[in-house]
Amino acid sequence: MSNYAIALILALLVGVGIGAGIAQADSGNATSLSQADLINQANAPISSIFQIRLQDAYAPAFQGQLRGQGNLFSIAVGMPLPQYRLLPFPQLSLLTIPAAVTLPLPLGSLTGFGDIRFVDLAVLDAGHSLLFGVGPTFVFPTASDLTTGQGKWQAGPAAAVAFAPRKWLFGILAQNPISFAGDATRPAANALFLQPFITYQLGHGWFVRSEPQMVFDWETNKQQLPVDAGVGRVFKIGPQYVNCFVDPAWNVSGDGPAPRYAITFGFSLLYPNFWGSQAPR
Repeated sequence: MSNYAIALILALLVGVGIGAGIAQADSGNATSLSQADLINQANAPISSIFQIRLQDAYAPAFQGQLRGQGNLFSIAVGMPLPQYRLLPFPQLSLLTIPAAVTLPLPLGSLTGFGDIRFVDLAVLDAGHSLLFGVGPTFVFPTASDLTTGQGKWQAGPAAAVAFAPRKWLFGILAQNPISFAGDATRPAANALFLQPFITYQLGHGWFVRSEPQMVFDWETNKQQLPVDAGVGRVFKIGPQYVNCFVDPAWNVSGDGPAPRYAITFGFSLLYPNFWGSQAPR
């Protein structure tokens, strides 16, 4: 079995283990969300409902010297940890696993496993539909190839803020992981990742959204500034809530190598009453 397959299995086991342990400490009270709340939670990068997100970002063209097409398929597990006797605040965690990273190369394309990312925020409710979150972010060098990862262990600060007036959701997630160990032959890593998010609900589960992922690299002074706008819907398949969306994006920055434009397809399984259903009866 390859190293990146082992890393993927271990990451999934850790996520399941954390969820199972915290479920035993939950009060077991079911949380009933309105459709408006469910749509907002489904589209926030850090959510207060348990969900499994599958995303595929296809990039038909790249800037710079890269020629060819690229693709990123990722699995993300959102793990809200409820407030209980050992935690003073509720926590929102997100484990992102780049399961298949395809990059164009001068002589062809390469597909491999990427670096696993984890962010954990303690959440403060400021009232008036305003939430703040602060905590750490980590990057683990699990990539199977030099070109699909940075080869560095990284840690740094993370913060988020969200505001949800009526049919709107506004917010931003900021992370700045900094390398502290890893392959000595690889360059140091220190970049700010900004993820602003806006959602407007159209009714009947439909919504429009924008969630660009901006990167400001302090080491190279390069940046990625995508602009995107997408549409999607939250609905039920039998008893299961799901979220589907499509989100095209254009990179307005000239710094490469980076996709010139891309389109992201997303599918999420939503579990708004996960902790209540797992609690012992």
